[in-house]
Amino acid sequence: MRLQQLEAIVRRVDELHPNYSYFKEQLAMVDAGISGENEVQFFLQELTVPHRIIRNLSFFSAQQQRHEIDFVVIFPSLIVCFEVKNMAGSLHFDAEASQLLRTRADVTERFPNPIEQLNRHLRVLSSLFPNVPIRGAVVIANRRAIITSKPLDFPIFHADYIPSFIEKSLLMYTEPVLCLDEVYHDLMSLHAPHKKPFSFSIEQLKYGVFCVRCTAKMHFAQGKFLCPHCRFQDRYACLQALHDFRLLVDTKITNQQFCRLCDLPSRYVAKRLLRFLPIVKRGKYTYYEIPEQIFMIGYEESHDSPASPLYSPVRITRKRGSCETSPFLSSYANAACAFSSCIRTCSKPVPPKELRRRTAASGASTS
Repeated sequence: MRLQQLEAIVRRVDELHPNYSYFKEQLAMVDAGISGENEVQFFLQELTVPHRIIRNLSFFSAQQQRHEIDFVVIFPSLIVCFEVKNMAGSLHFDAEASQLLRTRADVTERFPNPIEQLNRHLRVLSSLFPNVPIRGAVVIANRRAIITSKPLDFPIFHADYIPSFIEKSLLMYTEPVLCLDEVYHDLMSLHAPHKKPFSFSIEQLKYGVFCVRCTAKMHFAQGKFLCPHCRFQDRYACLQALHDFRLLVDTKITNQQFCRLCDLPSRYVAKRLLRFLPIVKRGKYTYYEIPEQIFMIGYEESHDSPASPLYSPVRITRKRGSCETSPFLSSYANAACAFSSCIRTCSKPVPPKELRRRTAASGASTS
């Protein structure tokens, strides 16, 4: 969630925002952290013994101190924790000063000591499982990083050594003392991820729909969004704008907000584009709920095979002030059809007089 929010901020917040550079730095750090964790996950896939993996476990201790552990690997005989660092350059672990020094391009930087971070996590896990062997290691995920010095009494190694480290640990502790599923569920019951860390108003966001290829601002015409720079066309480009709005502002949006966010030519066009979202009526204002799986809408229409499970029969019944759906709506399978039908016509608004004439003609033909 945090990565998606930071990506949305960099897309939507103006470069002149006082914290824009901070957001970009945070995005780079989070992105590097996820890449490093993916590297560790790759080597954990080699495990053949029974185990359970918890990635990014976040919880509060009895003293209400937050703990965030990159990896917890549960075996019948012990628990292993990994603190992952995806850092380039030469790394010097200074145990005496309790710091990590990174030298790159003749510039030396100081970072918090990951050994102390991990020891803190190991202590709280030992209090939760007092009779269980618990081991930990600092893993350097960047393959080009050079470990110039490290303590002899604490395991620090590159990610490719993980299988060997686990194999040696399992040889040290052979007696089963844990039920894998029980410990896994106990730890997951403690999991309390960070709540939404950033919040913006729509006035703080850049307006428009942006091209995924060149990031230029797109224009809506003939039922699709067109990029004037690279000529890319995308019928579903507004889904990214809705996704960003959901991450940064609110999970519901009004017609006026959507029209403003996407810089659409009229509220009529916005209303037609929003027809695929569930309606929530609150007082005199009508809101449209933005689903978490908003991008599935474009995916589902592009995979329109009748045999696809995404196309289970779905029925939507619209009532004044409510939206009634069938149980199959969990994946919004029917939204693609509604969205597809509305965008073909919303670029040419129908005058009210013509709309009344068509409605009357439709009623006469069915009688």
